[in-house]
Amino acid sequence: MASDPPKSEPTVRDLDEATVIGEIEVVTAAGEYRKPFALQQIKGPGAPRVHELDFDEVIVGRSNQAHISIDSGLISRRHIALHKSGLEYTASDLDSSNGMYLNGVKTHSVVLREGDTIQIGDVVFVYHEGA
Repeated sequence: MASDPPKSEPTVRDLDEATVIGEIEVVTAAGEYRKPFALQQIKGPGAPRVHELDFDEVIVGRSNQAHISIDSGLISRRHIALHKSGLEYTASDLDSSNGMYLNGVKTHSVVLREGDTIQIGDVVFVYHEGA
């Protein structure tokens, strides 16, 4: 009984020779992609969710008229405001009933940095800087 000759694995050279050589059109983006400034909601009604900060002033609260509206009885209708100046946002409490906590510390107004946590009532956000 004759046996088939053993099959050998292809070599790197065999694979290179099997590659089709041709021109590939390289496409570049017309503009540079920029990551938006955002609040990533990690706790509270509606979480998880990412809220892009599209305006120079963003109101966060329970009101339907807030830019970021959260249905929670533990936050005020207009709880905090985020103000953009240059490449940074400042978060300010709007004299809410329960206040604002930055990284676990109660504060009234603060410049935000990448990864900061903001808590208002039962809602927790992580701040992300645009790039």
